[in-house]
Amino acid sequence: MVGDGPNKISIDMSRHVAQRRAMAKWRERQRVFVTHQTFGDRYSARVLVDGEYYDVSRGELESLLAGVTPADLELYPVAGED
Repeated sequence: MVGDGPNKISIDMSRHVAQRRAMAKWRERQRVFVTHQTFGDRYSARVLVDGEYYDVSRGELESLLAGVTPADLELYPVAGED
């Protein structure tokens, strides 16, 4: 209970703990930054993941954004941005 007198507010601690865990998990997730995109006959993108650049297809980009690691996708880093 938070507050004094008749205006006390009940706090659901299990919900609070679950929300804190969800935020911690969100902060720890893999960060993927799209630096370039090419549209045309074939979509491609250059992304930055954990300090390494990768050239990826649309499907690979979706997988990276879902949390799959570049190693899981057998991607190899390319030379850095010019």
